[in-house]
Amino acid sequence: MIKKTIIAGALALPFLLTNPAKSFEFPEEIPYGSISANVGFYSQYVWRGEQQNAGQSAVQGGLDYGVTLLDTYIDAYVGFWGSNVSGGTNSLSGNELDYYGGFTGAVPLLEDYFSWDAGFLYYDYPGMTDQNTLDGARNVDFFEYYGSLSLAVPNPLTDIGISYYYGYSPNGFQQGEYDYQNVSVEIAVPNTPFTIAGGAGFTGADDEGMNQYTDYIASISTSIFGLDLGVNYTTVDGYTTDTDMDQVTFSIVKNF
Repeated sequence: MIKKTIIAGALALPFLLTNPAKSFEFPEEIPYGSISANVGFYSQYVWRGEQQNAGQSAVQGGLDYGVTLLDTYIDAYVGFWGSNVSGGTNSLSGNELDYYGGFTGAVPLLEDYFSWDAGFLYYDYPGMTDQNTLDGARNVDFFEYYGSLSLAVPNPLTDIGISYYYGYSPNGFQQGEYDYQNVSVEIAVPNTPFTIAGGAGFTGADDEGMNQYTDYIASISTSIFGLDLGVNYTTVDGYTTDTDMDQVTFSIVKNF
């Protein structure tokens, strides 16, 4: 029996030497769809003109999964995004986690010019809900349903994009029902690595005493060494508090 074992091992040795076992390797891509991620440093977290960090910096990042349902015309996506929050015009501190999902694509017959996006967004402030509802205040967590339409303007000199965004929330951030509309323009500066952009948004609400105001943003951005760099100026008009809403911020973002 020992001799047979030795002989069997000897016969198998040449096969093992010429056919080494393959080591395990993780796949480079998932079977369906694609995953992307981003992480960034922001000198200040400003959301629709409102300061979210009381003059402090923010680290933000997100993860997205997308899959094509109908080539060119319909993609589905889900994702989440997070940031630290340390007070400001929203009076809270802690973290913000946003969860979202929707569909995006191009408009048939006009796919070279028009694209669309529609979905939902849930703003979650872990640990803040209880402390802000003990006195009967509205829940700070809320849903927003949104849709947008973007136009690529034909131009032989540079790339120009115009977009319109509409969002609606039945129970907005401690405010109740509101909607938000925004129009923005983005222009690639010819013969430079820079892009300039500007936009204006209006927050409307049914409840009296709620913030109904217009926010404005102007920005310049570029990419270098795989990083996206940006400088933004934001301000608001018609805000109900005396807080100084003029902000100049910068950001450094890495996309994966």
